[in-house]
Amino acid sequence: MGKDKRYIQVKLLIIKGEVKSFNEIFDTLPKSVLARDMHMKIATLTKLMKRVDKIYLRDLAAIADLLGLDIKDMIELVLEQYIRNKKRK
Repeated sequence: MGKDKRYIQVKLLIIKGEVKSFNEIFDTLPKSVLARDMHMKIATLTKLMKRVDKIYLRDLAAIADLLGLDIKDMIELVLEQYIRNKKRK
């Protein structure tokens, strides 16, 4: 089975600046798809979405690889999500 085409859509949205934070990825790409490809339970991914400060760099690198992006791009998305989560508290 090939890679889900929505990864390409998300990558383009990130490049265009339409996706600015980590959780916005899941407006286009279902959590179930990423969780499956990361060999992770959906519940675990959901917890990480709520607490992005708990995401390992190796996981960010794997997500970046699936999206065809540089890890620096993923770190920027997670940092923006972290800031947004802090403002909500």
